[in-house]
This record gives sequence, structure tokens and C-alpha cells, in this order.
Amino acid sequence: MINSKILRKSFNTAVLLILAVVTSTFMTSCDYEFDLPEAGSIPDETPPAANFTATQSALDFLRYDFANLSTSATTFAWDFGDGNTSTEKDGVNMYPAEGTYTVTLTASDALGVTSTFSLDIEVIEPEEPDVPDPILVNADFDKLPKSSGSDCTCSGWINKSIGDQGESSSGNGGSDNVLKFDNNEPDHIYQEFEVVPNADYTIQIVTSFKSPEGGSFPSMLELRVLAGSGYTSGYTPTYYTDTAAFPQDGFGYASISQVEDPANNLLVETQANPSDDSYITYTYIFNAGANDSVALFIRGIGGPATGGGGGDFGYNSGDEEIRADSITITAINE
Repeated sequence: MINSKILRKSFNTAVLLILAVVTSTFMTSCDYEFDLPEAGSIPDETPPAANFTATQSALDFLRYDFANLSTSATTFAWDFGDGNTSTEKDGVNMYPAEGTYTVTLTASDALGVTSTFSLDIEVIEPEEPDVPDPILVNADFDKLPKSSGSDCTCSGWINKSIGDQGESSSGNGGSDNVLKFDNNEPDHIYQEFEVVPNADYTIQIVTSFKSPEGGSFPSMLELRVLAGSGYTSGYTPTYYTDTAAFPQDGFGYASISQVEDPANNLLVETQANPSDDSYITYTYIFNAGANDSVALFIRGIGGPATGGGGGDFGYNSGDEEIRADSITITAINE
């Protein structure tokens, strides 16, 4: 008689053996591979789009900076059109000469999808901007308010450290419209203004001399352009626009010895009495050198160094009165 327990146990063992064999066979015959996305890759539905802008350097016209505006990209390849290349995100290139260059950017993602964008740039040296004309206040010598005292055609032009102020007068078809350098006085005008370094400028001044007196001291008018490099140490110029705001001393030039130092003079011109009392235009040219600020100083000379009818500054006008109607300073642009 067959034992049922032994039979069930044998059956269960056989089933387990069959399952083990089937499982082993299945596992060895099937190859499970899972393709994981690469780090930084972009799905196919968002491919890269290359784009950039180009900017010419203000310091060197041959240099261009390229701002990368590409999207969905991880690597970049620049071709600047002159043989130079780069793999940086943003491009920088120095071109060898003026000309037209085709710049191409290839942007790629981690899946190997690429996009290209090209732009033609024209490398041209920009024209130099025109040098602006200097700004002079009360250049027509109108009778205007000053910081102290009565109105004067000298307003905006006073530096009491280096001379007496010019006086209001009438002439050239008007009333109180010219400035007078009185005879036998140390009258002057002085004003500081901005310039562009190394630029050339034309000065035109319209003046009139009274008829020669025939004395021992004929009057002359002296014009000086003084370099800002000669200003008193630590001085910074202030450019006022209202004549009443101008101080009357404390400027960059504070002594006649400072004025007369040859190293401080960009221009020195002297007008002699032309024996013609009409108003004559005189024209001069100066270069600003390394200065961005200069001072215009004009005085009557020819008289004795001391004495006279004004302060003691070491100079005086001569026997004849001199009048100035206007001053114009313009930049020379080719």
C-alpha cells in the first residue's frame, strides 16, 4: 500500500524542481536593459536654438564681444569668421583689420542635437566725435549781476588775486556792452573753462584802442591761455553758469608769478595799438595739451610796473584805454 504522505512530499519536491528550472531558463534567455538619460540632456521635444548678439568695444574697434542667447544647449562652438574659434559660452574676438566677417555659433545639447546661427558683422573704425566748443559765461560782456557790488560787464571774469576788475563801458554801437581796460590801471579779465585734451581751439577777440597819446607808455593788450596743470596744488575748478555765482578770487591762479611762469602758458599774444580806434577782430590758435581745464587771462600792459590808479600787481596798462566787445572760442574739427 502506497503511503499518501510520501507521495505528496515527492510531488511537491518535483514541482519545486520544475519551477526552479523554468525560472533559471527564463532569466538566462531574457536580457533586461534600461537606457537611462545622460546627465544634462534635453528631451527631443525641446531641441537647442542658437542665437547671439554682437557688441563693438568702445575702447578698441577691432574687439567684439558676443553675448550667447542660445536656449536648451550645453556646449557651444564659435567660428568668428577670421580663422579664430572658441568653445566658451560667450565669445570674445580681436579682428585683424576692418572688413565684413560671418560669425557662426553652433549650440548642442547632451543628446547630440545641434543648432546654428550666423551673423555678418562689419568691423569699421568709428569716426571721432567732434570736439565741443568751450563754454564761456558772459562772453559778450553784458552788464550783469556779480557776486558782490553793482552790475558789471566784467561779471564772471573777476580774479582779484591777480588784477583789478575791468569796467563797464559803451561802444561798438551799444550802451554798457563792452569791457574797459582803463589806462594806467592793472585791469584784467579771467575765466576757467573745460577743454578736450590735445584739441585745437581758435580764439577770436574783438577789441578797440583809443588813439595813441604819444606818451612814454603806449598801451598793449596781453592774452594768455593758462594750463590747468598750473593751478594751485589741490585746486579743482568749478564751472559756474550764473555770473552772480562766480566768486571773485580763490581760483586756480592766485599770483602773477604763477601766471607768468612759461611752463603754465599754452598761448601768449600781445596786441599793440593799431592807431585805429575801430573794433578789430584778432584771431589766435592754441592746443590744449594734456589739460582738460584751462584759464583765459587778459590784461592791459605797457605802463609802469608799480603805481598807477589801481592795486599793486606788478603791471599796469599804458596811456590809452582799451575796450573788448566779445570773445569767442571754438574747437577746430577737421
